[in-house]
Amino acid sequence: MTTPPSGGRDAEALLDQLWRTALDDDYYAVRDRSPRRYSRVLSGVTLLAFGLLISTAAVQTATDQPATDLERAALIDDIEAREELVHRQRGRVEELTAEVEALREAAAGTDVDERAAAVVAADEPAVGPGIVITARSGDRGASAQISDLDLQLLVNGLWYAGAEAVAINGQRIGSMTAIRWAGESVTVNYRTLNEPYKITAIGPPELEESWTANPSGRHWQHRSDASGVSWDIVTDDELTVPAVPRARLSLTHATSMEEVP
Repeated sequence: MTTPPSGGRDAEALLDQLWRTALDDDYYAVRDRSPRRYSRVLSGVTLLAFGLLISTAAVQTATDQPATDLERAALIDDIEAREELVHRQRGRVEELTAEVEALREAAAGTDVDERAAAVVAADEPAVGPGIVITARSGDRGASAQISDLDLQLLVNGLWYAGAEAVAINGQRIGSMTAIRWAGESVTVNYRTLNEPYKITAIGPPELEESWTANPSGRHWQHRSDASGVSWDIVTDDELTVPAVPRARLSLTHATSMEEVP
């Protein structure tokens, strides 16, 4: 038997190997290249999106810049305006302070007795001789009831007769005091008073005589005769009239008077 040459067997083995491995190698080569291509595409898309984002932000910033500048300018103008207002108000306060100080110095240089002025203004209690009138309503119907008008006429008559200080049931009568009828009672300084009404008046020795002789005294005499209103007068050498409540001393507005040449 003849043995084939070894060179022929080697050739057959080489062909068989090429046939079995040729497809696998190509497949792996292609498969290895695919992920790299996908990675490149993904990177490109990412860079493109990032670029678009940066461009959009830049455009938006450029668009918003004018509005930001306007807001800043408006805020600066508002701050400056408020600073100017504060400056003007501070100047006005200084002017008023100087005026008050000048008036205080002028008042200190006068001969006015401050305590006496305070008593007249009802800002201080008053002590001195005077009279006490005690009044009660009559029993002849509604017309016999003492009204706020009756008490107003009485107080005005006492002022006219020379009284320096007047109080009704302990409520001092001042320049801002109101004597009013509220509900079923008379109020003085917004305080409800009950009968009998005790009117204390500090004044000169002739106060009683002057009051009974003037229209106020005659009115009360008529009320006594017509309606049964009762009243009596006693004199006292030392009476005390309290000050007006602080709430009735506060001014809410005032008007300056022109000096008379």
